[in-house]
Amino acid sequence: MRNYKSIISAGKKLVKVGIIGMPNSGKSTLINDLSQRRSCPTSSKVHTTRAQSMAIFTEGDTQVVFIDTPGLVNQKEQKKFNLEKTFIRDPKNALKEADVIGVVHDTSNVYGREKLDIKIVNLLEHHRDSPSFLVLNKIDLLKSKRKLLDIARILTESSIDGSPVPRQGVNEECKHQEYKGWPHFKEVFMISALYGDGVEDLRSHIVRQAKPAEWMFPEEIWTDQRAEDIITSSVQAKLLDFLPQEIPYKLRPELEYFDINSSTGVMTTCVTVKSPSKRISSLVAGTADGRLKQIVQSVQDDLQNTFHNFVRVKIVLDPSPSDSL
Repeated sequence: MRNYKSIISAGKKLVKVGIIGMPNSGKSTLINDLSQRRSCPTSSKVHTTRAQSMAIFTEGDTQVVFIDTPGLVNQKEQKKFNLEKTFIRDPKNALKEADVIGVVHDTSNVYGREKLDIKIVNLLEHHRDSPSFLVLNKIDLLKSKRKLLDIARILTESSIDGSPVPRQGVNEECKHQEYKGWPHFKEVFMISALYGDGVEDLRSHIVRQAKPAEWMFPEEIWTDQRAEDIITSSVQAKLLDFLPQEIPYKLRPELEYFDINSSTGVMTTCVTVKSPSKRISSLVAGTADGRLKQIVQSVQDDLQNTFHNFVRVKIVLDPSPSDSL
């Protein structure tokens, strides 16, 4: 993490928000919407976020620092997908730093939408003194409003901030089933991070949680990540989007070249993608390098949205097996 000298100024306010959730629940997309900048690479597959990072949103006298974390996994899942130890460590560390905890829950997941995973509940139990809120995400994919309300009641155990709420109109089938939830959420928000629905209300709620404090970052800073790390993360995210099954998890992007034109701000970068075999490299490239060209264009588009400047991108495939793959 890069270190910045705190800014001491009368009237400044700060809130640090730890965002946790299961893999592919939409945490990074939500943070991008809340911070109004594409700070966190996203993809349609699980395990896009590989390590803890911060996105900074500063408006008026208030600075909000969002702490993005990898999706919660157990050790078996970590080994299966060849994931870094950050997947186990970072969510715990993030909550130690956070003033407020946000839990992002995927309502479109038919297998897990009616319960909070035990890993999330355990983290909340260990940080019971920190205020928390629940975000029911991807509501655009759930057509039944009644079902959405049932899910909210289940996940909150029909309570807000530990106090029971009226249960009129509860689906009888849901009423008699036992699900594990968390009764101490301060607020519940229903949003679609993909389309931005409900994001403004959530951002306003978070800003109101800020307390008088020194800012962690200068006003112009919008992430604690190095540009080089954002580039390799963006390449990894696009490999996840464009390649099937577990192939992208076997690839390792490495930055070979990075330069910023001092007068125009234009970025030029070259990333080598190492793979365990020529066969996999051929799959990445596609016929006549068609897939690779699509990946390069998509990475370039995302990076230009991130850095608000022109970015030249080159990706080189290197079928060189190594011990780390």
